[in-house]
Amino acid sequence: MTKRSELKPKKKERECVLLERAGIKVERSQYFLSEWAHVESGKVVVLNLWFDQMKQRGQDLEFDLNYLKFTDARGKRNKDRVKQAISEDLPFRIIILDGGMGNPKGSIVSKRQLDPAIWHVTALDKKTGDYTLTRGTENENAIDDLLDPPEGNQFPDRANVVVQVIKRDNRVRAHAIKRAKGKCEYCNVRGFLTTSGDFYLEAHHIIALCDSGRDTVDNVIALCPQHHRQAHYGKDAESLESEFIKILKKLNRRK
Repeated sequence: MTKRSELKPKKKERECVLLERAGIKVERSQYFLSEWAHVESGKVVVLNLWFDQMKQRGQDLEFDLNYLKFTDARGKRNKDRVKQAISEDLPFRIIILDGGMGNPKGSIVSKRQLDPAIWHVTALDKKTGDYTLTRGTENENAIDDLLDPPEGNQFPDRANVVVQVIKRDNRVRAHAIKRAKGKCEYCNVRGFLTTSGDFYLEAHHIIALCDSGRDTVDNVIALCPQHHRQAHYGKDAESLESEFIKILKKLNRRK
């Protein structure tokens, strides 16, 4: 049995990374800091919920919620998304937040982590909007998924998607790539040679734009593809972030 205290977040992970890990498709430039409910239709719903809201009832861990009153950081209601998820009987994934819940100046997230377990609606009152989420087992149905591989689709559907994006300054990216002189600024390994004759590197925002990071040269480092992916998805992403910051400070002092 998992105790409530075991789920208290220990570090602040990037929301965009956690959403992708939970199964939500994310545009890297998409701005969604104020969105606390995310739905991948037919697949999964992800909610940002405060650790202090979680209750232990016997062996069960639960959240008592109301989709008519569920709002994001800007007060925008997310009831339609939650209602959609309930109507589709989607599994719930929870990003557990810790910090200044109820702060008069606004809720401040100091720690954020994705619970590996699946949550399910175990009680629902459609008249009042009250519902209860109960924690299930970790990686539920994983064995069944391996035994029954998906058929896929030989002719995938196409859809037009409209998202709000953050405009990037291409000059900042170009500056970081030029500064690196063809070598990863973390491991110092030269990138592979491209058809244009340049060495391939990727510009990485150390503090992600989706986490209010700056689009400035002191927040962008040039990386090889391996370390760029590791910075987004590796289990040591947080320690890499600290290393990148130190490296840029040294580079900036050389100017």
